[in-house]
Amino acid sequence: MKKSLLVSAAALVLAATTTVAPLGVSAAGANGEPQGTTKAEFTVTAGNDGTTTPGGDEGTGDYKNLWLVQAPDLNFDKTSVASVIAGVTLPYKDGVTLAKTGDAAENQEGKLQVTDLRGTSAGWKLSASVSDFDNATATADQLSDRAAAIAAGDKLIGTLTLGLGAATADNFTQGATTADLTTNGGDVTIWNAAKTFGQGDTKATVDATTTKLAITKNANVKKGQYDATVTWTLSSTVTAE
Repeated sequence: MKKSLLVSAAALVLAATTTVAPLGVSAAGANGEPQGTTKAEFTVTAGNDGTTTPGGDEGTGDYKNLWLVQAPDLNFDKTSVASVIAGVTLPYKDGVTLAKTGDAAENQEGKLQVTDLRGTSAGWKLSASVSDFDNATATADQLSDRAAAIAAGDKLIGTLTLGLGAATADNFTQGATTADLTTNGGDVTIWNAAKTFGQGDTKATVDATTTKLAITKNANVKKGQYDATVTWTLSSTVTAE
């Protein structure tokens, strides 16, 4: 019984000694003074402050908070039947088109803007493609067979050269850009923000001097309004966490 009491007393002394010793403090100062370390922190969430959004088209899933904010309509000068028969290159006029897609990013001011608020620094790529130019007066049946429609003059083909001025960007360096989009062709890269680049806003305006449309000659061309759809695709290599 007496031995048990002595053991208990020793344990209490040890516990008291352990409790009194300072934790997380080391004598690391230049003169041996005690120094300790603590933390200060805050959290950054993806996206914006929740009160406003960039506008335009936002991605989903892994692409959430990656925005195609603005994409330009392209309006070219009028031409004539005689000119198309010979083959003609049309200068860019402005962004005021008669046909509209109703897309959220579509604008008539010649503006192009990408906004990356994902907080991943994964980078992104913006590409574009253009369809054939369809005569607005042609029926769906007339346009369904591409070769026949081209031969009949209901479709016109060629190359759309898209010129952009140097981009203004928060984290991306992009000089003046020129890209040739062949009608009914594949995607062509417009901007490419490598990994660790491209977060924030990247903006540019269509350059009226370098933007043009070269129409392949067609002896069966019909009068009327011709429209093509430009498809803008914003992609990334980001992977799910």
